[in-house]
Amino acid sequence: MSQLVELTAKLKEIFQINRADLDFGIYRILNTRSQEIERYLSQTLPLAVKTALGTNQSEQITLWQNELAALQKTLEDAGVPLESSKKYQELQHKIEQAKKGSADHETAVYRHLLTFFSRYYDEGDFISQRRYKGDTYAVPYAGEEVLLHWANKDQYYTKSGENFSNYRFTLNDGRTVLFRLNHADIAKDNRKDNDAKRLFTLATAQTIEQENEDGEVETIEIQPISQSEDGKTLTILFDYKPFEKSAKQEKALEQDLKALLAHELLQTAWGALADRSPTEKNPNRTVLEKHLSDYTQKNSADYFIHKDLGGFLNRELDFYIKNEVMNLDEVQSAESVAHIEANLRLIQTLRSIAREIIGFLAQLENFQKKLWLKKKFVANCHYLITLDQVPSEFHTEVFANGKQREQWKNLFAVNDLPPPPRAI
Repeated sequence: MSQLVELTAKLKEIFQINRADLDFGIYRILNTRSQEIERYLSQTLPLAVKTALGTNQSEQITLWQNELAALQKTLEDAGVPLESSKKYQELQHKIEQAKKGSADHETAVYRHLLTFFSRYYDEGDFISQRRYKGDTYAVPYAGEEVLLHWANKDQYYTKSGENFSNYRFTLNDGRTVLFRLNHADIAKDNRKDNDAKRLFTLATAQTIEQENEDGEVETIEIQPISQSEDGKTLTILFDYKPFEKSAKQEKALEQDLKALLAHELLQTAWGALADRSPTEKNPNRTVLEKHLSDYTQKNSADYFIHKDLGGFLNRELDFYIKNEVMNLDEVQSAESVAHIEANLRLIQTLRSIAREIIGFLAQLENFQKKLWLKKKFVANCHYLITLDQVPSEFHTEVFANGKQREQWKNLFAVNDLPPPPRAI
């Protein structure tokens, strides 16, 4: 049963139903189906394996038992001791081995399912790499003269680091808490950074100088924790910066959480952030910890979306069965047809259960794919148009715009602009 426990734990990780504390995006969809998935993993899956293996096995055992009973009657009528009959002993041995083999095959199904799904899943993404043998991979090839291939060819890459957003939530008393990004140091050109790990951490109180739009240098005081004048909004600033590759976001949050809860503002005016918001795994979780986890997960979860996860995993499943389960050497050297039949039942059960799980996963991945491909709404836009492209009837209005003329002076160092042309 240890194989079943390991398989269930891995599938819970793949379906991400152990992230019930996150209530945004795809996690919200998973949470609505968490009970259904939990019921399938704990009840339906073991029962389906037992049923699939047991149906054919019980039929074969019944036939052997009937044959054994008939042989026993014949031997008793003839006065021959049962122990002296070689065929009688063989039938008994077959029945015992079949009963024992059913449990062994059940364990084998769980082991193969665990191996297969572990092979193609890593930290929230499915790895689109077709294994050939060991650490060697096979590239899908359709006879082209030149084939360009890369590891994530069949996937969309979503880099959340380029879409940081503020995070706001409201307390029971109507007051608002705002998490805002102060500074972000991100990898360039939509690439994954293999040299460092970037994490969210509480901003450091400091004084900086920066140039404004008018080219003037101004001094800015950065306070990681501040309150609005009316006392209705608490703003907490964060930096997104590189750490060592071994660093963990959870560890960084633990330190930030201690610093925040020890701050004077949170101990006095904003004590509601220390109220409990427990989960099964973390019964002492506070409201602030809950929202910190949501904020960091939402803005730092780079991930891949497979273009056809169902098709990919089904092809890989057949490839896995042919190479890892269907052993031709054992077929050639099999002592009896019963051994081949037992292996066939194992393959049929493994394939049917795996395809059922793949169907669940494909539904979730296709949902994310639809969101990715959905046409986005344009919230704002800016145009840069040279004056020769602007019709002459608008020149008077353009030149009369004081802000536009001031911007030309700042951008192009033009001190003397011609007066606005008169309308004809």
